[in-house]
Amino acid sequence: LPKPKLCRLSAEFCLMDSELEGDGWLQAIHPDDHERTRQAWAYATQIKSLFEIEYRLRRADGIYRYFLARGIPILDRDGTIQEWIGTCADIDDRKQTELALQKALQETESQSRLLRTVLDSTQDWIFAKDRDFCYILVNRSFAEAIGQTPETMLGKNDLEVGFSEAMVLGCPDQQTRGFRADDQVALTGKPVHNPYDLATIADGSVRIFDTRKTPLYNSSGTVFGMLGFSRDWTNRHHAEESLRRSEAQLKEKADELEQTLQALRHTQTQMIQAEKMSGLGQLVAGIAHEINNPVSFIHGNLSPVWDYTQHLLTLLELYQTQFPTPNTKIQALIADIDLEFVKEDLPKVLASMKTGTERIREIVLSLRNFSRLDEADMKAVDLHQGIDSTLVILGNRLRAKQPEIEIMKHYGNLPLVECYAGQLNQVFMNVLNNAIDALEEKRPSGAPRFAIDAVEASRLDHPSTGNQRPEVHHPCIHISTQLIDADYVEIRVADNGLGMTEAVCQRVFDPFFTTKPIGKGTGMGLSISYQIITEKHSGSLSCQSELGQGTKFIIQIPLRQQSMNDVVI
Repeated sequence: LPKPKLCRLSAEFCLMDSELEGDGWLQAIHPDDHERTRQAWAYATQIKSLFEIEYRLRRADGIYRYFLARGIPILDRDGTIQEWIGTCADIDDRKQTELALQKALQETESQSRLLRTVLDSTQDWIFAKDRDFCYILVNRSFAEAIGQTPETMLGKNDLEVGFSEAMVLGCPDQQTRGFRADDQVALTGKPVHNPYDLATIADGSVRIFDTRKTPLYNSSGTVFGMLGFSRDWTNRHHAEESLRRSEAQLKEKADELEQTLQALRHTQTQMIQAEKMSGLGQLVAGIAHEINNPVSFIHGNLSPVWDYTQHLLTLLELYQTQFPTPNTKIQALIADIDLEFVKEDLPKVLASMKTGTERIREIVLSLRNFSRLDEADMKAVDLHQGIDSTLVILGNRLRAKQPEIEIMKHYGNLPLVECYAGQLNQVFMNVLNNAIDALEEKRPSGAPRFAIDAVEASRLDHPSTGNQRPEVHHPCIHISTQLIDADYVEIRVADNGLGMTEAVCQRVFDPFFTTKPIGKGTGMGLSISYQIITEKHSGSLSCQSELGQGTKFIIQIPLRQQSMNDVVI
């Protein structure tokens, strides 16, 4: 083949002159175009005619670009090709556009068929509208659901395809906002989600759809329409609503069962506690009765024994006066029994026996007062007597701690109070036991000391306090009573223990709530006490406490309980 003059080609595409010999210039052509170009060049050379071809040439940076090459042979007189004159134009940009367009045209038809197949195969409604709210795309599921075809719906709006004005424009009475409102939002460029979109289908039924609408943009970024997807979830919605209703009903029933269970547990505990208190009362009353008989017999005989003893001692002294020098045998016995000591100690022994029997009778009386078996019905009683009886029973616990727990009593002038004495004594027992438990806890160094409220002390006319706040450095329980508003009596029980946090104080009357170690408390004592005061006596029981400042329980009950005849129906 003749050698073409490709100096510029050589310079731009990095080919040496030696590489241009023969078919060397073909080295710069893309391998895929190499054979086709060689054949075209050979054919043009053979027929000595125009050489024209599009191929890819490799640039110096290794990148191939499309070129359009045209060459005309220059012949001498005998028809031999002397040289070629031609051009090689860069057409890469145009060629890439043509290839892309060709590919797009090839793919468009295929994608169009695929898109239509996808659109028509789903059960969801898929549609698109222009800015005039007219349909420009509708899938078959949507069209058939409302009794039409996709072709008949194109170019029409919602009213024209058969939807009611309420569905399209919205109706507050039916709680629908309408298709048009969501369309308008989507056409402003904002996606819309409506999980409760109502639409009437061909059979006249109203279905619930979960609809999403998104704006469509053209190449310039302007919204030209909106695309919508609607999924019928009527059955699921109804199922979820039914499930929610069922869950609500089950929760309500569970709450009722829980409340019933709590009530049963509470009642059971109360019954057990009542039975224990009843059994304890019977036991205490029985023991008190059995102890009282022999103690009364002993106590009753101590007076004549005392008299007899005094007579005998008087007689003995008379004998010693009349016979100052007894015989040796009597003197030996006097020395052996230490007669002078016996004469001095015997009255003391009898006096201590009398004191002991009086103490036993006092304890027996306190036990009988606490049990109150003969006072199961409501009657007027002396509250101070109930408190004192409870303190007698708790005396061992009060003295068990070193130093002993001091009881400071400031009783007001109270009339008799109508109440269930046995139940009220149970309240005193629970509250005082709680105070003792608080004082038995280890108090850290620097813990606050107990101080009686000056106002309270003044109100109780306690002369030793005045306007001062007497401080106590040892464990102490302060019990005060007073009449308030002429109709209510108030009992306050305060300790100088560690106190409670506000959270604990708010739950202290809850059933089964306790801060005591397992096995030491059931959490029912204060709960039962609260019920006795509030339900049985129409009163109030409150707790005031601050961590590190001790605890105070305040009981208020009316002087007289309202009888059934006084209740207005």
